[in-house]
Amino acid sequence: MQSTTISGRPAHTLEFLAGGGELGEMIRKFDWSSTPLGPFEKWPQSLRTCIRIMLTSRQPIWIGWGKDLIKFYNDPYKAIVGGKHPWALGSPASMVWKDIWRDIEPMLKQVMEKDEGTYVESQLLIMERNGYPEETYYTFSYTPIPGDDGKTEGMFCANTDDTDKIISERQLRTLTQLGKRLTDCQSNRDVIEKTIYTLQENPYDFPFALFRTIADGKAILERSTLLDAEQKIFPKDIHLNSDDPVALAINMALYTGELQVFKNPKERLPTVPTGAWQVPPTQGIIIPIIQTGINEPYGILSVGANPYRLLNEKYLSFITLVGDQVATAFADVHVLEEERKRSEALAEIDKAKTIFFSNISHEFRTPLTLLLGPIEEVMNDPDTIGENKVRMDVAYRNALRMQRLVNTLLEFSRIEAGRLEGRFTKVDICSFTQELASTFRSAIEKAGMQLKFDYSAIQSDVYVDVDMWEKIVLNLISNAFKYSKEGTISISVKEVSQKILFSVTDTGVGIPQDHLSKIFDRFHRIENIQGRSQEGSGIGLAMVKELVRLHQGVIDVESTVGKGSTFTVAIPVGLDHLPENKIVKDAAAPITTRYANAFVQEAMKWIPTSESELQEAGLPISSKEISLLDTPPSDKKYKVLVADDNRDMREYLERLLSVQFEVITAVDGEDAYQKVLQHYPDLLLTDVMMPRLDGFGLLEKVRQHPDSKMIPVILLSARAGEEAKVEGLEAGADDYLVKPFSAKELLARVDANIKISKTRIAAAKNLKDIIQQSQIATTLLQGPSFVIELANEKALELWGRSHEEVINRPILQALPEIAEQGFGYLLEDVFTTGRIHKAYEIPVELVRFGKPELVYLNFIYQPLRNDDNKITSIIAVGLDVTEQVISRKKLEQSEKELNELANAVPQLVWAANEAGKITYYNDRVAEFAGAYKNEDDTWSWQGLVHPDDAKATENAWSQALEHGTVYQAEHRVQMKDGSYRWYLSRGYPYKDKDGNIIKWFGSATDIHASKEHATILEAEVKKRTAELSELNVSLKRSNSELQQFAHVASHDLREPLRKIKTFIGRLADDPGNSLTERSTTFVQKVNSASDRMFSMIEGVLNYSVLNTSDQRIEAVQLSTLIQNIESDLELLITQKKAVIRYSALPVIEGSAVLLYQLFYNLINNSLKFSKPDTPPVIDIDATDEHGHEKEWTLIKVQDNGIGFEQEYAEKIFESFTRLNSKDQFEGTGLGLSLCKRIVERHGGYIEATGELDKGASFSIHLPIIQNRKSI
Repeated sequence: MQSTTISGRPAHTLEFLAGGGELGEMIRKFDWSSTPLGPFEKWPQSLRTCIRIMLTSRQPIWIGWGKDLIKFYNDPYKAIVGGKHPWALGSPASMVWKDIWRDIEPMLKQVMEKDEGTYVESQLLIMERNGYPEETYYTFSYTPIPGDDGKTEGMFCANTDDTDKIISERQLRTLTQLGKRLTDCQSNRDVIEKTIYTLQENPYDFPFALFRTIADGKAILERSTLLDAEQKIFPKDIHLNSDDPVALAINMALYTGELQVFKNPKERLPTVPTGAWQVPPTQGIIIPIIQTGINEPYGILSVGANPYRLLNEKYLSFITLVGDQVATAFADVHVLEEERKRSEALAEIDKAKTIFFSNISHEFRTPLTLLLGPIEEVMNDPDTIGENKVRMDVAYRNALRMQRLVNTLLEFSRIEAGRLEGRFTKVDICSFTQELASTFRSAIEKAGMQLKFDYSAIQSDVYVDVDMWEKIVLNLISNAFKYSKEGTISISVKEVSQKILFSVTDTGVGIPQDHLSKIFDRFHRIENIQGRSQEGSGIGLAMVKELVRLHQGVIDVESTVGKGSTFTVAIPVGLDHLPENKIVKDAAAPITTRYANAFVQEAMKWIPTSESELQEAGLPISSKEISLLDTPPSDKKYKVLVADDNRDMREYLERLLSVQFEVITAVDGEDAYQKVLQHYPDLLLTDVMMPRLDGFGLLEKVRQHPDSKMIPVILLSARAGEEAKVEGLEAGADDYLVKPFSAKELLARVDANIKISKTRIAAAKNLKDIIQQSQIATTLLQGPSFVIELANEKALELWGRSHEEVINRPILQALPEIAEQGFGYLLEDVFTTGRIHKAYEIPVELVRFGKPELVYLNFIYQPLRNDDNKITSIIAVGLDVTEQVISRKKLEQSEKELNELANAVPQLVWAANEAGKITYYNDRVAEFAGAYKNEDDTWSWQGLVHPDDAKATENAWSQALEHGTVYQAEHRVQMKDGSYRWYLSRGYPYKDKDGNIIKWFGSATDIHASKEHATILEAEVKKRTAELSELNVSLKRSNSELQQFAHVASHDLREPLRKIKTFIGRLADDPGNSLTERSTTFVQKVNSASDRMFSMIEGVLNYSVLNTSDQRIEAVQLSTLIQNIESDLELLITQKKAVIRYSALPVIEGSAVLLYQLFYNLINNSLKFSKPDTPPVIDIDATDEHGHEKEWTLIKVQDNGIGFEQEYAEKIFESFTRLNSKDQFEGTGLGLSLCKRIVERHGGYIEATGELDKGASFSIHLPIIQNRKSI
């Protein structure tokens, strides 16, 4: 029979419409007979082929057919047809695309009338497919389709949507151009003009654009994309306090900082610019140009919206990006303007600073003069005692140093102001330079260094300003000595190419490469350079450079770190380069040095003084000797370490403090650090500016070392002001003392900080004791590097590390495996924010005792603060909950698996608490009505059980709860659709060892189908029971009759058979008969057939009477029974030369007659089916058999006969079954069947195994005791 489909059409007619998704289904169901195309059967093959191609394609395709171009399209084309789907299917193309018909009609005519295809790329089409006109771009081709007559009957169109690509490229081009043009704007005007110029290049997205600035409550038009004639349609100013809709929108944009859209601008204006379109925009957008953090807006950018695009998120994001770029450009201009103003302000400040330095230097000179005069008088007074002379000497040296600094500042300010003019005198440059340099010889040699000179003859005249040249030479040599601790300082003067080259070369620390270009900048200092002192104003080399410049010369430096530096001054020879009015041509007065003494005295201060030199000078070795004379001895003094590179300051501090404290001194930061670790002072008093290691560096190292981090530190510095103090305290100092300071204040602060420190140390010790004794893993992490200051035994055990492996190490180094697990970020967050972090059951990979291990932790990070409320450390407390988590996860996994198992079964599975409240349902609960979950996570049923079954159900459940018994009920349950179905509900109580109910587990099984069939089945069972009863009576009657017949038949057949055997025997034995050999053979055959017939009759008789009467149960000795069988089969056994082997067989209860028949048949079978040339061997053994409710025995009878194939092991027990020809082996086929019935009558069973030509084995399984009197 032919298969059919929709409308009864043959299936093969719709093969070309197979598949195709939604449109394929719609085309198949469409009533095409009502269209000019007619039913499917009439469609030309070319149309079918094209439709098949269309439906299987992933490209948007439509097909037009006939003169009206009836439209077909596929699923991908739905996006193009938009809201015209589904009515566009089967409609003429001119109706579907009436909005773009004028664009595509000429191309369609070319196809249909001229049989010529068309192709266009990125064609602009204004489509109305979703209720509004929209800008779209498509690449498509029209291809003619011939009909059956070869003429063009339709067209095929494949489309590619280019809309997103075209619009995105256009917008990207605008953003790119805007970014490029706004990069180098110098003013706000530049930003406005370039913005409008760029937007004018994209009239598609910006039909018009205006930029307004905000001033005096008005939005003032600055620039627009319109021509001058058209600009008149927009007001120049908009008053922002008016009710004008645009003013309201501008105010909202400025208030919220977000885009604002206003509609129908053409209602307010007679003509609205259309840009690239033929229709004006229906919406305008106001973009606030605002920069975050700036209160005043830069302006407002107003643009017309593309009339053919929705103001969706994508379009508005583009507008926002434009606004952001413009705002950024304004911000850049603002920054540029601020930088310009800042530069001008800095220039003014620099000028004011120079004036200030000049004025203040002048003001310093008067008090300095009044200081130096009285000090000199006291020093020269013969009545001044030695100790006061020492003090005055310190004051005098430092007053001279201050005078030199003041002079340097004054000189520098005059140079900067252009007021310093030289007086250039002809000099012997070599001898003058050597004389200046020689003043340093004593200091250099005292420091263990050498001073060398290298001069060559100077032929030309050399003119210099004597004072300036002295400052140049002394500053360069002083610098060389200051930054050289050993080796040589070399001075060189020579003439090269009409220039005097003066060089100072040292073997000192050198200058880092990145500082060489800045070394002559004023106030430039190289931090932590390893010199003799860190003292200095930072303007010495800058002044040298200016002094050289006044000589029309240059200065240069070459340096290698660790090897030394060479400063070279080059000045022209002769007079031509000097101003005429500044040259002193008369004979020069004797040259005297004015500044050398001050330089040398300062240099001498940088050299450590030996004890012998102090003794030679008649001065005390240290102030300790003085303090011991002035104060009585104390039992114990706190120890104070003083670090300062200035010897005068160091000795002064030592003299002040030694009255109350034991004082140790250090000459620089490195020396101080070593003495901190050697003496462990009670307080460290250190200068900030020191060579090798400054005060901040020393403070950092002291704080980082675990043994010294608790030592209080007071910083001494000449830097005054709140910022300097805050910087010192934030660096970790306990106090900050500004020079100059009073002796009383110094002593008070030292004493107070020591006492506070002792209290803090005691508190820290108490905290450490608490942590060490805690039974929870606890550690103390110090500072932003989280150094493990303390970790108790529980923490070490948790980490699997020793104390030496972790203590005083950052925790992320001691436990590197936790760094990659985010613990560094957690600690930083706690340290920086002060928030306590708590975490529970967090998995952590730790390398414990050398092996990676996953542990689960509960831990808390608690920040600790110092007296200033500053976080200094974190205390971490952790608890290993690995065992609990693993146990819970196993339990959760088990519950999950049990839940999945419960959801896999077809029953509703539930659980309840001990009170019977339902606590769990599997997902089957969704199939039922009325089940809902309570707030306490228990469940309730409301109107779920059928009203007729509700009471019985409640009673059954109440009884089960009351007595703790199994709950079972059959009831009807309401389903989601309102119907009722029969369910069998069961519930089992789960009890503890004391018999108390812990939980209930239950299920509900759908028995609706069985319930529906119950009545039918019950009636059917009754009917079949009656029929079976009648049949049973009939069968019993028939069985009795058959047994009676078999008995009678067997009895009646034996008599004639006996006569046949008797007479045939007589016939054979009669000597009067002369039978031929052939007759004798016939007689033998008759005799043999009679024997077989007799055996068969006996077998039938035995088989028929087996169940005719009960047999008495008695104890049967199987060994005796086998002996009787051997006796009865003696002749056959002898003939076969058979061997029967058995040992002590058990005594079992049963019928002696039937058991005799059983084993007689089995042994007879083994004799009968023996191999011709092999004497039979029959083994009989018995074993006890367990696994039964009562005692059983297994008796095996095995032989070595012909055997049988195992596939017949069951068949051989069927009646009249024979596996061998009766010509080979005699038999009735009833023997083994009889054996099986005897065994089963005794309540046992028999099995057979065999292998062809290897023998057979029969296993008889029998109970030893029979629980009945007869069988």
